Amino acid sequence: MSNLIDTRTPLETTHLPAQFVGREAEQDALNDAFSVEDESCLPNFHVYGPRGTGKTHLLQRFLTTFPPTFTTCYISGIHQDTQYKALERLYQLLTGTKLGTGHHIADIQRKVEEQVTLPTVIVVDEVDFLLLDDGDDLLYFLTRLENTAVITVSANQPTIKDEMDDRTYSSFQPQHLTLNRYTPNAARQILADRARKALQPESLQRDALTYITTTTQNISIGLTWLREAVETAEEQINTELVQEVEVAAYHKYVRMLLNRFTTHHRRLYNTIARLEQERDAPLTTGTVYREYSGRCESAGVAPLSERRISDFLTHLELLDLIEASYHYGGPMGKTREIQLVDWNSHGSEETE
Repeated sequence: MSNLIDTRTPLETTHLPAQFVGREAEQDALNDAFSVEDESCLPNFHVYGPRGTGKTHLLQRFLTTFPPTFTTCYISGIHQDTQYKALERLYQLLTGTKLGTGHHIADIQRKVEEQVTLPTVIVVDEVDFLLLDDGDDLLYFLTRLENTAVITVSANQPTIKDEMDDRTYSSFQPQHLTLNRYTPNAARQILADRARKALQPESLQRDALTYITTTTQNISIGLTWLREAVETAEEQINTELVQEVEVAAYHKYVRMLLNRFTTHHRRLYNTIARLEQERDAPLTTGTVYREYSGRCESAGVAPLSERRISDFLTHLELLDLIEASYHYGGPMGKTREIQLVDWNSHGSEETE
């Protein structure tokens, strides 16, 4: 551990601070919406905000504000990316026990419904990943439960009406809450507060923090960048140092996102990065798949199907790691052109 650090925890992206800087209005909006006398009429919500705007922390903190007369549950659409996995996790949260194997979805739904005896608030984070599979069926079931509020969270869709069947959206009918990107000043205030709690006094120069927060207002990237600078610094963190570790910090952020997925996701991302170094972007799905397959064979690993890799490309797109443009018509029908999201025109680095 760097000798500049008193305690590392406030610099972790998973750390849940006691107070949220710059999100007071959003907290008030949620509190006001759920301050209803009739607990059988809890509102549904869809919360949208780009990555690094504090959605997950806001909702996790919000769930802790309910009294014991409520049940609260948090589900991640990344880790529970099918209806079966989400229901399985929901049952575990409601009962404290895991389901055995071999259950039909209708059976788990019945078991979950039996456990919803108190007013219940269910947060479905990263809902976009669930909606790639059978998340629509899951949301229809959840929104039909009595005394239950469903809060979906997305980094990609301000509204998910177009992603749902009409019957599901009619049952859902959410209120909307948008978390806009932080301003550089707000981002600086957040990182400065974390730094005060984590670092020795006078370890961080003001100009260094200003450079980080004028370059990115994604708090997850900012924290990763600050932590990389802290771990590299010998005496003090200055602007020259944060510029020096900028690329490495971004790639650590990428690895952090991809570590929630499979080795094939990481190999696919590295394939795109390597191809962009070797040839002009954008790249077609076919080109990426051929190169990915070759890298798998070189590593002695069986490549996944082209259809599965197409799904994984969509995952990278939802993570804001690649940009894709779609073209229709022509001899190949629908084609997708891909390139990495530009990080100040920096080069790429292996993330496996």
